Amino acid sequence: MRRNKKTMGTVLFLAVLLVGAMCGQCRARSETDKKVDSLFIIASSGEIKYRDMVAPAMDSLVAMGKPAVPRLLELYDTQVARERHALNTILEKIGHDAVPYLIKALNTTDVEKLSRLCYTLGNIKDSAAVDALLKKSGHDDWGVRSNAVTALGQIGDKKGAENVIRALQDTVETVRKSAAVAAGRMMLKEAVKPLVHMLGDKYYGPRMAAADALLKMPDFAAHIISDSLHSSNELLGNLGITLLGQIGGDAAAYRVGLELESQSPIRRALAAEAIYNSNSSLGCSFIEILIGAETDSTVLFFMNRVLEKYAP
Repeated sequence: MRRNKKTMGTVLFLAVLLVGAMCGQCRARSETDKKVDSLFIIASSGEIKYRDMVAPAMDSLVAMGKPAVPRLLELYDTQVARERHALNTILEKIGHDAVPYLIKALNTTDVEKLSRLCYTLGNIKDSAAVDALLKKSGHDDWGVRSNAVTALGQIGDKKGAENVIRALQDTVETVRKSAAVAAGRMMLKEAVKPLVHMLGDKYYGPRMAAADALLKMPDFAAHIISDSLHSSNELLGNLGITLLGQIGGDAAAYRVGLELESQSPIRRALAAEAIYNSNSSLGCSFIEILIGAETDSTVLFFMNRVLEKYAP
């Protein structure tokens, strides 16, 4: 075992020297830049011969810390997916020391690079980046807006609340989805009403992200969802019923029980399923009264499940 470790260390050392020699024809660089280049080629390599050296090389770059960051950011323009992933991982592990350099790099006009920089800052989760990300959350490019809002949610600083809530109304569904996820992570009770409204979004992604966010704030969300079940937007009402069942409790079971008299068999089925999921027997009384008049087979299926679960 000791011999294998010694051999691996020797191979890594020789590989670094080899890569450094290959870079000899490049522009003049500092010794730090040369070391970063040599280690990064190995750290981002997919070649089998470097397989056992990838993690040690990456750890060495992380250990270099702040001095390695300027050169790593020069490499940030790469179009190679493996190299992009390695850069993000290394900078994330360097953490706080990389943040000032990343913030400065946000001045780029390259929207793809800018979007990725926001992503990396979000993964680092340092509140020092919030002010810079706030400025990018209103960027003209939707990809930048989406990643900036996502980063604000990952950091969790309430200073970003207003921008996250504003992004819930974005014209692009991906940004709305990112904002809903961020609002849930930040537990923004001020976002509950727009999140409930988003349950009726015409796109699946924002609807489901809003639902997940609301489930993280059930005490604030339940009564607002209940008041919105008769919205003219059928998607909102139907998903609202499902959410009330997941929130659970007697109040939720009673409210969805009223929907068993709906003219829509879909809504009646959702209501019966929600009562089943609510962990409250209160809804049983509605079903016991109405099951005799029910003709839809799907609704009857869920009604019978409720009776099997709760009826004495």
